[in-house]
Amino acid sequence: MHDKIKLAVWGVGRHARKRILAAIENSKSVELSGIYTRNQTHGKEEAKKRGCRYFLSSDEMLSDPNIQAVFLCTPTGLHFSQGKSVLQAGKHLWCEKPIATSFKHSQELIELAINKNLFVGEAYMYKYHLQFKKLKDTVEDKHLGRLMRLICRFSIPVLDQPGFRAIPNLGASALLDVGSYTFSMADELFSGSPHFDFAEHQMGANGIDRSGICILGYEGGSKAVLDWSYDSCYVNQIELWFERGTVFTDKIFSKADDYKPVLQIRSLNGTIKTEELP
Repeated sequence: MHDKIKLAVWGVGRHARKRILAAIENSKSVELSGIYTRNQTHGKEEAKKRGCRYFLSSDEMLSDPNIQAVFLCTPTGLHFSQGKSVLQAGKHLWCEKPIATSFKHSQELIELAINKNLFVGEAYMYKYHLQFKKLKDTVEDKHLGRLMRLICRFSIPVLDQPGFRAIPNLGASALLDVGSYTFSMADELFSGSPHFDFAEHQMGANGIDRSGICILGYEGGSKAVLDWSYDSCYVNQIELWFERGTVFTDKIFSKADDYKPVLQIRSLNGTIKTEELP
């Protein structure tokens, strides 16, 4: 059995406390060895609760020889500078999506990791859900024929306390925050490089993109229709059109712990079959 990777978490906001820390504790591959966050109250509280070390500064965390990898759970606009410091310290980088706010910065982080023989990863957790595996298997086994259309939507309503989503220099962007999931999904389920058939976005008064839509074209005529927003009701779903049927599922990217995913499969003659997943 391999030793567990000793991991530190940088940033313990609501998402990290609710999802990330619990997942790490349940993992057979990694060990939560430390936490750093500017909010000492939250940091010390979580460290005590989880039985790990609380670091007083990022420098203290990055200079600890016991830490092998760092999981960045900070706002998107901080990922590049913080991620660079993680890699320069010789630690593997696991990062909340997206790893940076530009292609240039993403490429720089990847090149730095390659040069230092380190791993850099982007945390799209949906890729590890059974719900996604079922979609992937349906595309690959081709029992419904070739995938012709992917229609994917992810939107969240206006929040009373939007946090970083209202601050441009922290990476506020509907495209980066929720739209990136839809592009990631298209990249996973289609092969080859797409071309842009259509794209538009809407900007808010504060210079933050609030919503957008994009149509990607692939070899053979297949299309991906991607839709995202900060301003509409909560929508989180995908529909796949094949040559001999369709597949629809809700809550593909994010779901409550007690939610039971369901696949709705419609055959060519209109017969509908539902499959509930654990």
